[in-house]
Amino acid sequence: MNGKILVIDDEVSILEVVKLGLEEYGFKVDVFSDPIEALNRFSESNYDAVLSDINMPEMSGLEVLRRCKKINSEAVIILITAYSSIDSAIEAIRGGASDYIRKPFRMEELILRLNEALDKIKIKKSLKNLREQKLEEFRIIGINEKMNQMREKIKKVAATTSPILIFGESGTGKELVANLIHYNSDRPGKFVPINCSAFPSELLESELFGYMKGAFTGADRDKKGLFVAADKGTLFLDEISTLPMELQPKLLRAIQEMSFTPLGSTKEVEVDVRIISATNENIENLVAEGKFREDLYYRLNVIPVEIPPLRERKEDILPLIKHFNKKISERLNVKEKTFTDEAYEKLMNYKWTGNVRELENLLERLIVLEDSDVIGASAIPEEFTSKSKVDRLNLEEIERKTIKKALEISKNDKSRAADILGIHPSTLYRKIKKLNIRFSS
Repeated sequence: MNGKILVIDDEVSILEVVKLGLEEYGFKVDVFSDPIEALNRFSESNYDAVLSDINMPEMSGLEVLRRCKKINSEAVIILITAYSSIDSAIEAIRGGASDYIRKPFRMEELILRLNEALDKIKIKKSLKNLREQKLEEFRIIGINEKMNQMREKIKKVAATTSPILIFGESGTGKELVANLIHYNSDRPGKFVPINCSAFPSELLESELFGYMKGAFTGADRDKKGLFVAADKGTLFLDEISTLPMELQPKLLRAIQEMSFTPLGSTKEVEVDVRIISATNENIENLVAEGKFREDLYYRLNVIPVEIPPLRERKEDILPLIKHFNKKISERLNVKEKTFTDEAYEKLMNYKWTGNVRELENLLERLIVLEDSDVIGASAIPEEFTSKSKVDRLNLEEIERKTIKKALEISKNDKSRAADILGIHPSTLYRKIKKLNIRFSS
């Protein structure tokens, strides 16, 4: 069966002809001469499409269209009329009709129009399902308030075409956020990523803008660049701070004009591309040093999005562990691990300088290498426990030496020592006790 079709027309002879014709092409067909009865059936059953005459005494086809769309906004509606009124056609299309066909028509033409409309809605549904899958795949895990604010910001900016610059340390998930922005938008094109640090200057230009055959040695064919690949979609420029100075003017113009000239060509190529960039460096410092164009920086940084490091959102570590545990176990087709409280505590106390990526890599290592279903504290590699301990000891040692020096200068006068250190005397007393500092009275 090709689909289930509801046909509405006040002329019974038309209903009979259309029903027979559609059934010959494998459609299941219900016909009604009364639009009220047809709408009641439409609300009770799932139809792939509705064919309705426009001019009927009980109710116009435009009203049928309006009511069908109210019941199911994605319904395929094709309106049929014996009048070649362009005004009715425009009104029907504006009202959400999938197509418009005039009487008299050939059955082959109706089938063609119907199949085209059904194919479009299938593609639309497939894209919607893909978008929903991607949104789940790139879901931001965490309960931290800054992350909640970032989620809300993403929803606001996704529908715009404004350039976005994502700031964040290595491993915080900048590409994930860029994907999330793209799939929250309605842009029909692809998400196209490129790491600007992965190519030398001359290759990066050809990757971005493409080239014509003969543009340089080895260019034996035309090649479309990533700007063209991202047309109607999103181009993600990762590590934008590494973009060579000589390439920055061309990128700036391409973003401003949405057009560029491929290498070896004299013809402008026009595109519609959403630009999202990312960096783990302070570009303002690079601008001050003359290593990055100021005008390009401001063009890229229309909407800044900052991802906090994992150490600043420790409340997210536990949800992330549970998320990656499930995700990695499903991918490897193994049973999920259980973590003891002591193991959780060790992971919570680690500094995670590599951020979320470092956490995910460690969890995959544990899931692959540990035979036991339960991950205890002893299974956590020493490198993930010693660093935080060493850093803490170093900090304590610096504090101890500094306080001892202040006490030495003040000849053990704790009030004066507190003044030297720029802290309240009560704070000094607490630190002396905590650090077990001994001094002669």
